[in-house]
Amino acid sequence: MRELSVIEAVREALGDEMARDERVILLGEDIGKLGGVFRATEGLFDRFGAERVVDMPMAETVIAGVTVGLAMRGMRPVAEIQFADFIHASMDHLVGEAAKIRWRTGGDWSCPMVLRTAYGGGFRGGPYHSQSVEAFYAHAPGLKVVAPSTPADAKGLLLAAIRDPDPVLVLEHKRTYRAIRGSVPEGDYVVPIGKASIAREGRDATVLAYGMMLHESLAAAETLAAEGIDVEVVDLRTLLPLDRETILASLAKTRRLCVVHEDTVTMGLGAELCALAAEADVLDVPPVRVAMPDIPGIPVDDNLEDAVLPNRATIRDALVHLVARERTRAGVAARAYDPGIPQASSLIEVALSPEHTRVALDALVSAARAVPRCNATFAWTGIVEHEDVVVDLDLGPASPAAGRGTITLVDYGPDGSDLAIPFVRPGQTAAVRIGAVRNGRAYVACAVDHRAVDGADAGRFLAAFKSAAEQKRATPSLDRRATIPMSP
Repeated sequence: MRELSVIEAVREALGDEMARDERVILLGEDIGKLGGVFRATEGLFDRFGAERVVDMPMAETVIAGVTVGLAMRGMRPVAEIQFADFIHASMDHLVGEAAKIRWRTGGDWSCPMVLRTAYGGGFRGGPYHSQSVEAFYAHAPGLKVVAPSTPADAKGLLLAAIRDPDPVLVLEHKRTYRAIRGSVPEGDYVVPIGKASIAREGRDATVLAYGMMLHESLAAAETLAAEGIDVEVVDLRTLLPLDRETILASLAKTRRLCVVHEDTVTMGLGAELCALAAEADVLDVPPVRVAMPDIPGIPVDDNLEDAVLPNRATIRDALVHLVARERTRAGVAARAYDPGIPQASSLIEVALSPEHTRVALDALVSAARAVPRCNATFAWTGIVEHEDVVVDLDLGPASPAAGRGTITLVDYGPDGSDLAIPFVRPGQTAAVRIGAVRNGRAYVACAVDHRAVDGADAGRFLAAFKSAAEQKRATPSLDRRATIPMSP
């Protein structure tokens, strides 16, 4: 593994594939002796000559048209449009012809071409060198659209695109070219088109992002981790076709969605992603979008450009509000109750001292690990058993539960009732309530989502809780692998 920048990975992919396949030819403005405006083709003209690294006129329509023709004649052309802002001149060839060739010929013809272009703001390029154009082209069936965020993906996706039998648009965020460095495998490899990746695992919310916004989202997620909010970040990598399986699996776990992109908000890719989540019915609260406002272009003024582009601060704020909205819904037991959950309950008597909360927490973690079905999330697509135990600790009105854990413990102390059945919170399969301790003993009730947990498992869970609580009663030692979120 070497460390390369994104632009070095792109250049290496082009050179490697030209050496491997003599059908690969490069076309674009100033890509020859100059090596391209971003130097993506630097050195390739001297290495492969003018017949394979072709300087084209400043006419994007011509570049795209010649590329379509070369692809249909058996070549593997890779065209460069200097800036995504200029790609619209080639739209008729790309969308009207290349994307439709296989379909309208019944599979008799294909168009194995690649169009590379640099997109995105933050580069001080003003309104004509900073556009994000993905929504226009992700709307075209027959076309594939990829947007790598890392050097390894920049090389692997470009190689996959060149070898693909159909047209592929490769969007390279210009800010990542030299700002983002990372490990790149040695030798030949491809990153499959149509497959997203989990850039950061989390439990509280899912962020869908790509390009430079992936890195801003990761930075926001790290900041939030210190605040007790655990965010999962999904790198889409391919925008058409979307990896629905990976997206929905993440949302089934977190139940909250934040989409981040630089493109304007109305009719952007985020709208499709929100629709996907809504149709799959995997969200507990409405999704949020962090995007550029609906303005015609990136401002020329540097301060205005910074103001309109999403960044790690605006992403963080959106996520805080998203998770807080869920906490508000699930923070109070009465509001957390979901009448759609078919509850069942069991009861056991446990020897406890009046100062038993930490012992009970430790016992709850032990029981959840012994019966992982009680530390899970039910969805119609399956039951997800969680690796870690995150306890929603409800100590009464003065300390409401956070509402984002994997299991709930309710304990109102000596002022509580001797016996009460807790509500199972949305996204969990079990809740435990400890009654008031009388004469060194208390009734412990467990409610379960009966769709996921049967009576036998509930009994095993309570037996494990009783055993752990009575064993740990004398020497409590809270399991450090458990997270206990508490609202102020």
